[in-house]
Amino acid sequence: MRVHQMTATLTFGDAVSNDIFEIDRRLKAWGLDSYIYAEHIAPRLADLCHSDAAYTRFLGETDDLLIYHYSIYTPNLELYKRTRNRKIVIYHNITPPEFFRGIDSGLEAICRTGRLMLGDLRGCELALADSDFNRRELVAAGLPQEGTGVLPIFLSLEKFANSQRELGLYRQVRRKGQVNLLYVGRLAPNKGCDDLIKILYAYRKYVYPDAHLWLVGDRSLLIYTQYLENLAARLGLQDAVTLAGRVSLNALRTYYEAADLFVYASRHEGFGVPLVESMYFDVPILAYKATAVPETLGNAGVLFDAFAYPEIAEMVHLLATDAATRQAIIANQRQRLADFTPERVEAGLHHVLAQLGAL
Repeated sequence: MRVHQMTATLTFGDAVSNDIFEIDRRLKAWGLDSYIYAEHIAPRLADLCHSDAAYTRFLGETDDLLIYHYSIYTPNLELYKRTRNRKIVIYHNITPPEFFRGIDSGLEAICRTGRLMLGDLRGCELALADSDFNRRELVAAGLPQEGTGVLPIFLSLEKFANSQRELGLYRQVRRKGQVNLLYVGRLAPNKGCDDLIKILYAYRKYVYPDAHLWLVGDRSLLIYTQYLENLAARLGLQDAVTLAGRVSLNALRTYYEAADLFVYASRHEGFGVPLVESMYFDVPILAYKATAVPETLGNAGVLFDAFAYPEIAEMVHLLATDAATRQAIIANQRQRLADFTPERVEAGLHHVLAQLGAL
């Protein structure tokens, strides 16, 4: 049987791209012919996939299966609508456009279009999402609830086992007496990076003066990045906030290993891969209780439900410095991490395909 996976963009290190390649690996191991397509393909991945135009010759194949990954609007949605393949949707969420108003008009428009067209995903045999929060968005868009389900994303945490700590960077970050707060993810308005800077300000002013915030992730939203830099400067934190940008796998491992606390203030999250990576590295998590974050954490980490910065600062100090509290949180996080093993996700994928008669 032929199985096609299609998405908007394939790029190295992206969570959706990783998920697609991990699914592809399982499909081939199960004896299926598996192909991957995208509108945009990073050059280093070009040998592993095809332009979405190459899929058109399979549009009329009623015995083929298309797994369509939807995380932003792309014109290949029309191929999804036209195909006579059997269809599965995997929805990875689209950020509401209002978060990008005044920041990036192009991204605002494409997110608006993507969310408006969620209803066009109707007509599939099964619509999956990587969290129940995302699944409920599909139902709200008009997809039948009985035809939806949850399949967690493949996280590829084993990549860290083959990485190494960068000793120079570790010494730079892990300075004696300094509390290190870490955020990993795109620097974007919905992620609440500005709130993290305000939390750091309250923590240094009211609780403990020697603390540093490390913001690790893509800085391509230049207006927002400049806003973060200006905010840090206005609060006198220009030497206490580092916008590290995208980093190598070795450097990412190093930041996790040097962190005292992982802080997350996202106001809209479809899953939150860095939360699970923090569990992997035994970094206690303090996160805003919004959208899919409580679902991803389960009983792990600590949640706050309002941006009362002085109160959050007190919690930061407890989680960063109290050994007993940290160990209790880490124990819960290790239990939760077991729910995201590749074996469990693989079993879920196998069950879905078997139900549809593809295996």
